[in-house]
Amino acid sequence: MTVFADLCKIASIKPHPGQEDMMDSGLEFVELGTNDTNVVGISATGKLTADDITKLVDRLESIQASGSKARVYIDLTGYEGYDLSLVKEKFAHLSTFWKSIECCAYVVDKAWMSTAIGLIDAVTPMHLRAFSSDQDAEARAWVLSESNTSA
Repeated sequence: MTVFADLCKIASIKPHPGQEDMMDSGLEFVELGTNDTNVVGISATGKLTADDITKLVDRLESIQASGSKARVYIDLTGYEGYDLSLVKEKFAHLSTFWKSIECCAYVVDKAWMSTAIGLIDAVTPMHLRAFSSDQDAEARAWVLSESNTSA
């Protein structure tokens, strides 16, 4: 359960439409203000599970099936780790990630995450870039830009 879910439970509040996923898992799709179906916005809070990865893989495979690649925004500022089942699921779909993502902007609040993203960027076919939490608008703009192959 996320903090949001706990607060709703304590206050006996039902989530607004579109916020139901916050009750069930640590992954929520977020709007980035575009009609471009190749752009995927995600907010990860709490612990992620294999089910969270499955939701993301389904979305990426849909984009890939249309002959396109995804441009992904991921906010990890509320991320608290993962369930071990996530590792198996992520490795099972590694080729989907590599083949279906053009670029990925990570919004992070931990220096080690930024460093890791830079290292992973060097060895993958997709372009990854870390942004600090105060650079959220820049991260969104970078993902929405048509040419984001440069840092």
